[in-house]
Amino acid sequence: MNQPKNSVYTILLVFGVLLIVFGLVTPNIGRLSILNNSNAVYTKPSDVKLLELTNPVITALKDGGSDALALANLYNDIATLIEIDQDVIKNTEEIREANRISGHMLNLGIKDKYPNLGEAANNLVVSYIGDDNAALSPESRKKGVDAFRALAWACNEGSK
Repeated sequence: MNQPKNSVYTILLVFGVLLIVFGLVTPNIGRLSILNNSNAVYTKPSDVKLLELTNPVITALKDGGSDALALANLYNDIATLIEIDQDVIKNTEEIREANRISGHMLNLGIKDKYPNLGEAANNLVVSYIGDDNAALSPESRKKGVDAFRALAWACNEGSK
């Protein structure tokens, strides 16, 4: 009767050793493509006004490397959230708040690293969706999605 109990401990021990080895061999788990969304496709905004608003973001992040790519992935994910879940982000104020806290969500420590980035991203969002606090209609939801997709594209461009 003790035999099955010992085999469970052996399996757990082997699993634990494998996790430790994996942790030593791959110290930065964020490099795994399934976690960093490296296959994401970023599309240049077709709206001329929105495209113009991306220029300061690109400039602020010029040569931003992995910081910019992480932000691009995050903005892309936020756009998807706005697009598919109407219960999480319900109004324009929540869209602007999502933009304000986005940098903190990644814990990148970029607060003073890209001095004009926060202002440029906020200006893009406010200029495109407005600064009122209104419930999201299908049109304003699409504008929010477009704004975050544009931010994602701009961050990707800034990574180069």
